[in-house]
Amino acid sequence: MQRVFSTQAEASNKAKILQQALVGKRAAQDTLHKRPRVGEEIIRGLLFASGIFSVLVTVFIVVYLGVEALGFFSANAWLPSKTAVVNESVPTFTLREAEGAINASDTSLLLQVEAGQTLPYTPNTLIQIETEIMRVTERRTASVVVQRGINGTQATNHAGGASVLALQEVQVKTPNAITVSDTEIVLNPGNGQAFQVGQIIRVNSEEMRVLTVTPDSITVERGIEGTTAAAHEADVTLEYADTPTLLEFFTTTQWQPQIGAFGILPLVNATLMTTAFALMVALPVGLGVAIYLSEYASARARSILGPIIELLVGVPTVVFGFFALEFVTQGVLRPLFGAGVVNFQNTLSAGLVVGLMIVPTIASMSVDAMNAVPRALREASYGLGATKLETTVKVVLPAALSGIIAAVILGMSRAIGETMIVAIAAGSGPAFTFNPFAGAETMTGHIARISGGDLSYQSIDYESIFAIGLVLFLITLALTQISTYITRRFREIYD
Repeated sequence: MQRVFSTQAEASNKAKILQQALVGKRAAQDTLHKRPRVGEEIIRGLLFASGIFSVLVTVFIVVYLGVEALGFFSANAWLPSKTAVVNESVPTFTLREAEGAINASDTSLLLQVEAGQTLPYTPNTLIQIETEIMRVTERRTASVVVQRGINGTQATNHAGGASVLALQEVQVKTPNAITVSDTEIVLNPGNGQAFQVGQIIRVNSEEMRVLTVTPDSITVERGIEGTTAAAHEADVTLEYADTPTLLEFFTTTQWQPQIGAFGILPLVNATLMTTAFALMVALPVGLGVAIYLSEYASARARSILGPIIELLVGVPTVVFGFFALEFVTQGVLRPLFGAGVVNFQNTLSAGLVVGLMIVPTIASMSVDAMNAVPRALREASYGLGATKLETTVKVVLPAALSGIIAAVILGMSRAIGETMIVAIAAGSGPAFTFNPFAGAETMTGHIARISGGDLSYQSIDYESIFAIGLVLFLITLALTQISTYITRRFREIYD
């Protein structure tokens, strides 16, 4: 009995010793596993610092771009003040006696025109009937279409037989010298209609605020906005401040900030046109290349064609730009369409070549998306009797749809942000046109062109760069968010 107890005690002691040994070994392993290593800690710290740095840089760029863009909407474009006077060299016409009478809402004027006589009123010509000033928008055989009640006048009724006077715009100048103490500026008779109460004007470098207006003079507050009242000689042009607004920025179709035209639509339209043409090329070509490399090409063909496609990424975009000018426009478009190609630089040639440039982006990402589709899905399709084409179209492509759409949107973003090709081949001036054979400047091309000039940091042209850049950023941000949503929405997860 004593031996049994002794054996049990020894067994119990051995179990305790073994348990303590296992616990000690595990503790030693845990200690070894948790022991910090200097190299890993340094690398981890560098990676963390890199992530924080990239976030801070991104935030800084966005904030800086936003602040500078807001500066554009508070900057002034100084334009010469103009007024309309009668143009004595243009003959006077009259409204037709019987049917020529107009009311305040009419926009078509029927004039008394003799046989063989041509109306001299070209579009943008100013005309006056009694006290109302109008702008001609369209000239016809015996009538004109007009914009009523401009330059501060009111649209009113006019009887048949009323005289129609041709006007011309002239710059408003100071007929007399201005002393330092003068607060009233005498103008030529009728020139006061060019100004409004509260308007900011400038004479030489001095800025003033208009307090009262009469037909022949204005009363001003001198030396505002940090400028100093000074003496000015006679025959100096009065300038007025024109500030862009968000409504004008996004809705008008002329972009010339230096003359007070702040509509960004021509630049946006040209950018979207070149991007659309680029996708017309890149989408079928890139997707076709991806399908061939993923589903049909042998390992040898894939190893040869893959790097060749990727070589397009390494071609400088300036080379693509000259290729668009010399080969696409001269060698392809003009022989095909002849005189229809209005400009040597045009959005179609630029868009087609941008499409070639983004083919590798769409192709490589689409290949990765299709390669991620499990082999088992293909084999199951073959087992049901489907052909290779049917399997590709009905199984592989739907399964890889999220990745393919993400590739297309990324390629679109790349096309929108392209600079050198469109700067060389698309056009060198803003133009709101839907003609693919006409030249039109994109947002990136415009930024590249005007930033390379001798711009003053205080000019509105310089500030406009940041407003355009902010629009580009918002467009690419929207595309990125759409890509992320589509990827999450249509992603297929396989175990």
